[in-house]
Amino acid sequence: MREFEHNGVVLEYEDIGSGEPVVFLHGMGGSVGQIEKICAPPDGVRFVIPNQQGHGNSGADWEDYSFDRLADDVAALMDSLEIRAARFAGISMGAAVSLNFAVRYPERVRALLLIRSAWTDEPMAPGVVQAYADLGRCLRNGGLEAFKQTPGWEIVREPSAYTRGAFTGPFDDPSAIRNWRKYLILPEQTPIDSLSELSALTMPVEILASHNDLCHPYTAGLRIASALPQAVFTEIPDKDTDGEGHRQAVEDAVTRLAKA
Repeated sequence: MREFEHNGVVLEYEDIGSGEPVVFLHGMGGSVGQIEKICAPPDGVRFVIPNQQGHGNSGADWEDYSFDRLADDVAALMDSLEIRAARFAGISMGAAVSLNFAVRYPERVRALLLIRSAWTDEPMAPGVVQAYADLGRCLRNGGLEAFKQTPGWEIVREPSAYTRGAFTGPFDDPSAIRNWRKYLILPEQTPIDSLSELSALTMPVEILASHNDLCHPYTAGLRIASALPQAVFTEIPDKDTDGEGHRQAVEDAVTRLAKA
């Protein structure tokens, strides 16, 4: 892992492959490894993958933890690598950061791939916000058994095996335990103030969404697509029904992004 510093915070990143740059941003609770499990850079493509603040061994400024700050970190990383503009792909939180970046730095985004959006111009759904808040508090103090006594657990334990795993897995992740605050902060925020901000975007955009995903509702992808007439909206298999089909659909979309 390489490192760079921005505004006093040291961040990890990987820079793999060569050719046209794609900035690939992981989801909340994810890491560089999440991206590497999906696909390697296609021929002629360079992946720049940061561990965003509060993930992996990257630091975090909890007094200024926001989508704006995470997007500014990406801009600083691109500057440090002398990348003026790039294609962007983001999963969940990474999709939200990518959307924020595209609105605030549109000249630096050649094309945009939003995978399983969880935020729009609205925060996460109240039940999901509750579940993440309970998760964060129990990561700080109490552990998994304490979490299973919370209202948040009652919200997430039924919808799907994938959702259950997303909320129990962090208890085995030292980075998630150390960075528990992110689960209390980000779900209540929004990456953009209004869908109307998207009307100025002219770059190619593809949006991937699936059903059967509590934290990444199909309707969130549709909501973003409704504000982007040029966007391509693609339904992909959900992780529980067809995990390999889901991974392949994302890999195929990344390949399309590289050619956009």
